[in-house]
Amino acid sequence: MREGLVSPDRAVRLAVAVAVGMVWPAWSHHSATYFDLDAEIVHENVTVVRFEVANPHGILVYRVTDEAGNAEEWDAELPSANFTRRAGIDGSILSPGDRLTRVSGQPGRPGRTRERLMRLGRADFPNGDVATFTGISATLTRAPAR
Repeated sequence: MREGLVSPDRAVRLAVAVAVGMVWPAWSHHSATYFDLDAEIVHENVTVVRFEVANPHGILVYRVTDEAGNAEEWDAELPSANFTRRAGIDGSILSPGDRLTRVSGQPGRPGRTRERLMRLGRADFPNGDVATFTGISATLTRAPAR
């Protein structure tokens, strides 16, 4: 072997190290460790405070009344704007004051996220439309015309 060239074995190890170094931050950011995937929060009859389709994550801020009759404000994290927009969901689909019949998702883990945060899994609209979300996708299903 000529001096200065990297051996094939070393080149493979170097390539793997570079790939892991590039992927690790994205993987850890999108890791489910921030949300309890074994639990589900369901809120009914919520009022939209703010809705943004944005990067790195969109957000739905909404108000719901708890069992004691107190209004609570919740944040629901959405996937990135490109996933959400591909599903036909843009920032104009919800406005402050709009109602949703039901929202559900996985709660944030105590000590890892702020209080009253969830990863949004589903939003049901009064007209029967349903938006579903995962960490990397979104779908909008329109209600059948009546």
